[in-house]
Amino acid sequence: MKLKQLRAIGYAVLLTFMSITTVIAYENSTQKSGTKVGHLAPDFTASDLDGNSFTLSEFRGKKPVYIIFWATWCKACKQEIPNFISLHKEYNDDIEIISINVDSLSFWSSLKKSNSRVRDYIKTNAIPYRVILDDDKELISQFRVQATPTQILIGKNGIIERRYPLYNAKTEALIKRAIAAD
Repeated sequence: MKLKQLRAIGYAVLLTFMSITTVIAYENSTQKSGTKVGHLAPDFTASDLDGNSFTLSEFRGKKPVYIIFWATWCKACKQEIPNFISLHKEYNDDIEIISINVDSLSFWSSLKKSNSRVRDYIKTNAIPYRVILDDDKELISQFRVQATPTQILIGKNGIIERRYPLYNAKTEALIKRAIAAD
């Protein structure tokens, strides 16, 4: 009789453990993926202007990522460049800054590829951080970008922490917090 009781307790413990494991696995697999604050940022792979590949998920667990959607014709975007250059200089090893050019949002700009126009703009404005072109509008669609600038701070855990049009003191504070987070 004692053996039957031990066996029953063992099965109960095993079933409890399996149930808890299943619930945890389900919760982890159903992390909301999307473009809003609190959502897991959608993964993407793209090449920068130098031909280097960038995959967002490669930075999970390593460092935050700051994505800037911008256009050469956007005055507010140009005004923001000094902030991003300073951010790059101060935190280059601690945060990955990705600048995604969306000149293709403009009808006239979408009639031709933006590579040479963007290269000239980067050179003129001395932009030191990585620049990706979104001429095919995939990233605009994936991140639901409707205007420029659009800036997205993604924490080390891959979760979107801030989505905002302009860089400001709150953004800077969140960046410092994201860098310090484990």
